[in-house]
Amino acid sequence: MEREITPPNARVTERQDLNEALIVFRAVYDDEHTPSYIAGQFVNLGLEPRSPDLASGKSNLVKRPYSVSSVPGEASVEFFVRLVDEGALTPELFRCGVGDPLWMDERFLGKFTLEMLPESPAPADRDVVMVSTGTGLAPFMSMLRANLAARPWRRLVMINGVRIESDLGYREELESLDREQDWFTYLPVLSRPEPDGNWAGLTGHVGALLKPDTYQQHVGVPLEPQTGQVMLCGNPAMIDEVQADLESRGFEKHSRRNPGQIHLERYW
Repeated sequence: MEREITPPNARVTERQDLNEALIVFRAVYDDEHTPSYIAGQFVNLGLEPRSPDLASGKSNLVKRPYSVSSVPGEASVEFFVRLVDEGALTPELFRCGVGDPLWMDERFLGKFTLEMLPESPAPADRDVVMVSTGTGLAPFMSMLRANLAARPWRRLVMINGVRIESDLGYREELESLDREQDWFTYLPVLSRPEPDGNWAGLTGHVGALLKPDTYQQHVGVPLEPQTGQVMLCGNPAMIDEVQADLESRGFEKHSRRNPGQIHLERYW
Protein backbone atom coordinates (compact mmCIF):
# COMPACT_ATOMS: atom_id res chain seq x y z
CA MET A 1 0.00 0.00 0.00
CA GLU A 2 1.33 3.40 -0.97
CA ARG A 3 1.55 5.70 1.99
CA GLU A 4 1.13 9.45 2.05
CA ILE A 5 4.28 11.15 3.30
CA THR A 6 3.46 13.42 6.22
CA PRO A 7 6.50 15.54 7.09
CA PRO A 8 7.21 16.71 10.66
CA ASN A 9 5.74 20.11 11.44
CA ALA A 10 6.92 20.58 15.03
CA ARG A 11 9.92 20.03 17.29
CA VAL A 12 10.62 19.20 20.91
CA THR A 13 11.75 22.21 22.93
CA GLU A 14 11.89 20.87 26.50
CA ARG A 15 12.05 17.46 28.15
CA GLN A 16 11.93 16.39 31.79
CA ASP A 17 12.37 12.74 32.78
CA LEU A 18 10.54 11.89 36.00
CA ASN A 19 11.77 8.32 35.82
CA GLU A 20 12.69 5.83 33.10
CA ALA A 21 9.04 5.43 32.06
CA LEU A 22 7.57 8.91 32.56
CA ILE A 23 8.32 12.21 30.84
CA VAL A 24 6.96 15.73 30.54
CA PHE A 25 7.88 17.44 27.29
CA ARG A 26 6.98 20.51 25.28
CA ALA A 27 6.81 21.00 21.54
CA VAL A 28 6.29 23.96 19.22
CA TYR A 29 5.04 24.11 15.66
CA ASP A 30 7.70 24.97 13.10
CA ASP A 31 5.75 28.05 12.03
CA GLU A 32 5.55 29.07 15.72
CA HIS A 33 1.77 29.39 15.50
CA THR A 34 -0.23 27.31 17.97
CA PRO A 35 -3.89 26.71 17.02
CA SER A 36 -6.47 27.67 19.62
CA TYR A 37 -7.76 24.97 21.94
CA ILE A 38 -9.71 24.57 25.17
CA ALA A 39 -8.04 23.44 28.38
CA GLY A 40 -8.59 19.70 28.71
CA GLN A 41 -8.52 18.86 25.01
CA PHE A 42 -6.14 16.47 23.26
CA VAL A 43 -4.17 16.46 20.01
CA ASN A 44 -2.70 13.71 17.84
CA LEU A 45 1.08 13.32 17.73
CA GLY A 46 2.93 11.32 15.11
CA LEU A 47 6.34 9.84 14.36
CA GLU A 48 7.67 7.31 11.91
CA PRO A 49 7.19 3.87 13.53
CA ARG A 50 9.86 1.26 14.06
CA SER A 51 7.89 -0.98 11.69
CA PRO A 52 5.88 0.28 8.65
CA ASP A 53 2.91 -1.93 9.54
CA LEU A 54 2.38 0.15 12.69
CA ALA A 55 1.65 3.30 10.66
CA SER A 56 -1.81 4.85 10.89
CA GLY A 57 -3.98 4.22 7.83
CA LYS A 58 -2.41 5.59 4.66
CA SER A 59 0.10 7.76 6.51
CA ASN A 60 3.77 7.00 6.92
CA LEU A 61 3.41 7.91 10.61
CA VAL A 62 2.00 6.21 13.65
CA LYS A 63 -0.37 8.68 15.31
CA ARG A 64 -1.90 8.67 18.78
CA PRO A 65 -3.93 11.20 20.83
CA TYR A 66 -2.39 12.85 23.89
CA SER A 67 -4.06 15.23 26.32
CA VAL A 68 -2.46 18.64 26.66
CA SER A 69 -1.31 19.85 30.08
CA SER A 70 -0.33 23.38 29.06
CA VAL A 71 -2.39 26.57 28.94
CA PRO A 72 -4.13 27.66 25.74
CA GLY A 73 -2.31 30.62 24.23
CA GLU A 74 1.18 29.52 25.25
CA ALA A 75 3.75 29.24 22.48
CA SER A 76 4.54 25.60 23.26
CA VAL A 77 2.29 22.63 23.95
CA GLU A 78 3.02 20.36 26.92
CA PHE A 79 2.44 16.63 27.31
CA PHE A 80 2.71 14.14 30.19
CA VAL A 81 3.48 10.70 28.78
CA ARG A 82 4.08 7.21 30.17
CA LEU A 83 6.16 4.70 28.24
CA VAL A 84 4.24 1.69 26.95
CA ASP A 85 6.93 -0.83 26.04
CA GLU A 86 4.76 -2.61 23.50
CA GLY A 87 3.16 0.61 22.27
CA ALA A 88 3.38 1.78 18.69
CA LEU A 89 4.30 5.40 19.47
CA THR A 90 5.55 5.99 23.01
CA PRO A 91 8.86 4.13 22.54
CA GLU A 92 9.57 6.49 19.62
CA LEU A 93 8.52 9.54 21.65
CA PHE A 94 10.90 8.50 24.43
CA ARG A 95 13.76 8.55 21.94
CA CYS A 96 13.08 12.21 21.14
CA GLY A 97 15.33 14.84 22.64
CA VAL A 98 15.28 18.63 22.55
CA GLY A 99 15.36 19.80 18.94
CA ASP A 100 14.05 16.55 17.46
CA PRO A 101 11.18 16.76 14.95
CA LEU A 102 7.71 15.27 15.27
CA TRP A 103 4.30 15.73 13.75
CA MET A 104 1.58 17.51 15.73
CA ASP A 105 -1.94 17.78 14.37
CA GLU A 106 -3.35 21.28 14.07
CA ARG A 107 -6.76 20.15 15.31
CA PHE A 108 -7.30 19.92 19.05
CA LEU A 109 -10.23 17.71 19.96
CA GLY A 110 -12.32 16.52 22.89
CA LYS A 111 -15.19 17.66 25.09
CA PHE A 112 -13.68 16.78 28.46
CA THR A 113 -13.34 20.40 29.58
CA LEU A 114 -14.77 22.64 32.27
CA GLU A 115 -17.18 23.93 29.63
CA MET A 116 -19.02 20.61 29.92
CA LEU A 117 -20.06 21.28 33.51
CA PRO A 118 -23.76 22.15 33.95
CA GLU A 119 -24.88 25.67 34.76
CA SER A 120 -26.18 24.61 38.15
CA PRO A 121 -24.71 24.85 40.67
CA ALA A 122 -23.17 28.16 39.71
CA PRO A 123 -19.34 28.28 39.64
CA ALA A 124 -19.19 30.20 42.90
CA ASP A 125 -21.21 27.47 44.62
CA ARG A 126 -19.69 24.29 43.21
CA ASP A 127 -16.90 22.04 44.36
CA VAL A 128 -14.99 20.48 41.47
CA VAL A 129 -13.25 17.18 42.22
CA MET A 130 -10.71 16.04 39.63
CA VAL A 131 -9.83 12.36 40.03
CA SER A 132 -7.08 10.82 37.91
CA THR A 133 -4.76 7.87 37.69
CA GLY A 134 -1.26 8.24 36.22
CA THR A 135 -0.97 10.58 33.26
CA GLY A 136 -4.73 11.10 33.34
CA LEU A 137 -3.65 14.12 35.39
CA ALA A 138 -2.63 15.95 32.19
CA PRO A 139 -5.99 17.48 31.14
CA PHE A 140 -6.66 18.52 34.73
CA MET A 141 -3.36 20.40 34.84
CA SER A 142 -4.40 22.32 31.76
CA MET A 143 -7.80 23.16 33.29
CA LEU A 144 -6.26 24.20 36.61
CA ARG A 145 -3.51 26.34 35.10
CA ALA A 146 -5.83 28.03 32.63
CA ASN A 147 -8.36 28.99 35.31
CA LEU A 148 -6.25 30.16 38.24
CA ALA A 149 -7.49 33.72 37.81
CA ALA A 150 -11.14 33.07 36.92
CA ARG A 151 -11.56 30.09 39.30
CA PRO A 152 -14.93 28.71 38.05
CA TRP A 153 -15.33 26.77 41.28
CA ARG A 154 -15.75 27.39 45.00
CA ARG A 155 -13.30 24.64 45.87
CA LEU A 156 -11.07 22.43 43.74
CA VAL A 157 -9.84 19.02 44.91
CA MET A 158 -7.13 17.27 42.86
CA ILE A 159 -6.78 13.53 43.52
CA ASN A 160 -4.05 11.66 41.61
CA GLY A 161 -3.34 7.97 42.05
CA VAL A 162 -0.05 6.46 40.89
CA ARG A 163 1.99 3.35 41.62
CA ILE A 164 5.22 4.77 43.05
CA GLU A 165 6.36 8.15 44.36
CA SER A 166 8.41 9.13 41.30
CA ASP A 167 5.24 8.77 39.17
CA LEU A 168 3.76 11.88 40.80
CA GLY A 169 3.86 14.39 37.97
CA TYR A 170 3.62 18.12 38.73
CA ARG A 171 4.02 17.33 42.42
CA GLU A 172 5.91 20.47 43.44
CA GLU A 173 3.51 22.73 41.55
CA LEU A 174 0.46 21.11 43.14
CA GLU A 175 1.92 20.96 46.64
CA SER A 176 2.83 24.64 46.42
CA LEU A 177 -0.70 25.57 45.36
CA ASP A 178 -2.14 23.44 48.17
CA ARG A 179 -0.04 25.35 50.71
CA GLU A 180 -0.86 28.78 49.32
CA GLN A 181 -4.58 28.57 48.49
CA ASP A 182 -7.36 27.59 50.88
CA TRP A 183 -9.66 26.75 47.96
CA PHE A 184 -7.33 24.02 46.66
CA THR A 185 -6.62 20.53 48.03
CA TYR A 186 -4.08 18.14 46.52
CA LEU A 187 -4.36 14.46 47.46
CA PRO A 188 -1.71 12.21 45.91
CA VAL A 189 -2.05 8.47 46.65
CA LEU A 190 0.32 5.57 45.96
CA SER A 191 -0.95 2.08 45.20
CA ARG A 192 2.47 0.37 45.40
CA PRO A 193 4.75 2.40 47.68
CA GLU A 194 8.30 1.11 47.79
CA PRO A 195 8.92 -0.86 51.01
CA ASP A 196 12.23 0.91 51.65
CA GLY A 197 10.95 4.35 50.64
CA ASN A 198 10.10 7.36 52.79
CA TRP A 199 6.54 7.86 51.61
CA ALA A 200 4.36 8.97 54.53
CA GLY A 201 1.36 10.01 52.49
CA LEU A 202 -1.82 8.27 51.40
CA THR A 203 -1.78 4.72 50.05
CA GLY A 204 -4.35 2.56 48.30
CA HIS A 205 -6.69 3.48 45.49
CA VAL A 206 -8.20 6.84 44.60
CA GLY A 207 -11.78 5.64 45.01
CA ALA A 208 -11.27 5.21 48.74
CA LEU A 209 -10.62 8.95 49.10
CA LEU A 210 -14.14 9.71 47.87
CA LYS A 211 -15.80 7.69 50.62
CA PRO A 212 -17.84 10.13 52.73
CA ASP A 213 -15.85 9.94 55.97
CA THR A 214 -12.44 9.88 54.27
CA TYR A 215 -13.27 12.77 51.95
CA GLN A 216 -14.61 14.86 54.84
CA GLN A 217 -11.45 14.12 56.84
CA HIS A 218 -9.04 15.28 54.13
CA VAL A 219 -11.03 18.09 52.48
CA GLY A 220 -12.96 19.43 55.44
CA VAL A 221 -16.36 19.50 53.75
CA PRO A 222 -18.71 16.75 52.51
CA LEU A 223 -18.94 15.65 48.88
CA GLU A 224 -22.60 16.02 47.93
CA PRO A 225 -24.55 15.88 44.64
CA GLN A 226 -26.07 19.29 45.31
CA THR A 227 -22.72 21.08 45.17
CA GLY A 228 -20.17 18.60 43.79
CA GLN A 229 -18.98 17.98 40.25
CA VAL A 230 -16.67 14.96 39.88
CA MET A 231 -14.43 14.59 36.83
CA LEU A 232 -12.78 11.19 36.29
CA CYS A 233 -9.84 10.57 33.96
CA GLY A 234 -7.61 7.54 33.68
CA ASN A 235 -7.84 3.80 34.12
CA PRO A 236 -11.28 2.55 32.92
CA ALA A 237 -11.45 0.15 35.88
CA MET A 238 -11.02 3.09 38.27
CA ILE A 239 -13.68 5.05 36.45
CA ASP A 240 -16.19 2.19 36.56
CA GLU A 241 -15.57 1.62 40.27
CA VAL A 242 -15.84 5.27 41.27
CA GLN A 243 -18.85 5.88 39.04
CA ALA A 244 -20.74 2.97 40.58
CA ASP A 245 -19.94 4.16 44.09
CA LEU A 246 -21.00 7.74 43.38
CA GLU A 247 -24.21 6.66 41.69
CA SER A 248 -25.09 4.64 44.79
CA ARG A 249 -24.85 7.93 46.70
CA GLY A 250 -27.16 9.95 44.44
CA PHE A 251 -24.70 11.28 41.86
CA GLU A 252 -25.62 10.90 38.17
CA LYS A 253 -23.59 10.72 34.98
CA HIS A 254 -23.83 14.01 33.12
CA SER A 255 -25.30 14.48 29.67
CA ARG A 256 -26.70 17.48 27.84
CA ARG A 257 -30.23 16.19 28.19
CA ASN A 258 -29.83 15.12 31.79
CA PRO A 259 -27.36 17.32 33.69
CA GLY A 260 -25.49 15.37 36.33
CA GLN A 261 -22.41 15.42 38.50
CA ILE A 262 -20.14 12.72 37.00
CA HIS A 263 -17.93 13.42 33.96
CA LEU A 264 -15.75 10.75 32.36
CA GLU A 265 -12.63 10.48 30.18
CA ARG A 266 -11.36 6.91 29.71
CA TYR A 267 -7.65 7.36 29.11
CA TRP A 268 -6.94 4.28 27.04
